[in-house]
Amino acid sequence: MTFQSDKPLFTDTTSNQETSDLFADFKPFQQHSDQDFFAEPASAKTTLAEDPEALMTEKKSVDSIKFSTEKWKTLVVDDETDIHKITTLALRNYVYKNKPLELISAYSAAQAKTLLEQHPDIALIFLDVVMESHDAGLQLVRYIRDDLKNPWVRIILRTGQPGHAPEKQIIINYEINDYVSKTELTHQKLLTLTTASLRSYADLMTVELYRQNLEEKVNQRTQELTLLNEQLVSLNKEKDEFLSIAAHDLKNPLAAILGLAEEISIYFDHHGKEKIVEYTSIIQTSAKQMFSLIANLLDVNKIESGKVNISFQSIDLFLLVQQVLNTHRERAIAKQLQLHYQSPTLPCIGLLDSNVTRQILDNLISNAIKYSPPGKNIYVRLAQTEQTVRCEIQDEGPGLNKRDQQKLFGKFARLTAQPTAQEHSTGLGLFIVKKLVIAMNGRVWCESEWHKGATFIVEFSRVP
Repeated sequence: MTFQSDKPLFTDTTSNQETSDLFADFKPFQQHSDQDFFAEPASAKTTLAEDPEALMTEKKSVDSIKFSTEKWKTLVVDDETDIHKITTLALRNYVYKNKPLELISAYSAAQAKTLLEQHPDIALIFLDVVMESHDAGLQLVRYIRDDLKNPWVRIILRTGQPGHAPEKQIIINYEINDYVSKTELTHQKLLTLTTASLRSYADLMTVELYRQNLEEKVNQRTQELTLLNEQLVSLNKEKDEFLSIAAHDLKNPLAAILGLAEEISIYFDHHGKEKIVEYTSIIQTSAKQMFSLIANLLDVNKIESGKVNISFQSIDLFLLVQQVLNTHRERAIAKQLQLHYQSPTLPCIGLLDSNVTRQILDNLISNAIKYSPPGKNIYVRLAQTEQTVRCEIQDEGPGLNKRDQQKLFGKFARLTAQPTAQEHSTGLGLFIVKKLVIAMNGRVWCESEWHKGATFIVEFSRVP
């Protein structure tokens, strides 16, 4: 350093010294090309913990506090113009951690408030006490700490009238970081204060940025755990509902089987052949209900555990629908239902899994028969576009109201409409259909109005 004077840069404002006397012993700093005054050489490595700018670069998501990454913003608050000139001259070439100062001037506490709002990333404040009032500087300290909630900015109180602001009282009552008299502030001390304050500010910023990043991670993890907990609660509720419905649906056919088996066992000799056949037929129907429920439960478990294996092939949907219809013709005839099958003249070749598609169509056609009153019609239509093949199953049953349509494909869905011949329903069929269609990259939906029947439409990818 070329400047060696220990004379004060700032003198008592009550003296009669001219402005020129303030600069009498001041010599400008030499400009250094490769290093700053108090920092390491520009080539020195800086760890993340030492450099909040590096942390800011590493953590782009943190923006709740402001930190200037280009310059150390320093606010000089003093009502004397000469003080601003001297501070600017003394610190004009100052560099710390490869960053220069940006000096901002305020000539009153009121102006300083405005500048603090415009520059929330100010690192250091040189603050006079007596300005527009005898304690304007002290009130500004309270404003910064209490109103702006800014504990990071370093505040150096410097006064030319110590009697208005006794050091011991000020240090205790106000959150400042240093207290100096202008008459004692030499050039060297100004540099030392600036460096110490900026180092402290940088350390605080590093800690705060780490804290915010940690808080962000904690909040994110808390949200994840909250979501997982909600999912667990939902799964537990589904499990309870699952067990309750399964137990109820298994209990009735089991009771019928046990009751009739006991009846046959005890009164076999008293019943004729026709009665025994009737009882065994009921037992067989009850067993089929149980088998159907268990099969559906196994399908649901397979779907929800991701164990559905799809083997895509080019399949003619016309032939597949025809095969499924043939398996249901006797049931339709028994309920006096007419099955109508319409298809285009060209083959409807889809990219399908044969077994899965058969299960989907079987469920939809079975439902149409189950919910159709005797003497009605069921229409099965095939159609295709350039990209899709479609199957529509239309019935003349009771249809679906809006509330039923919202829960139609849900698990254990209980709808307003009931089977027309006391057929058994597990409430799982359409849930399984929806999941299987999605597994084959298809779509399924229902178009219906209450008392006007329903049309279920399933759509798959077409093979050109």
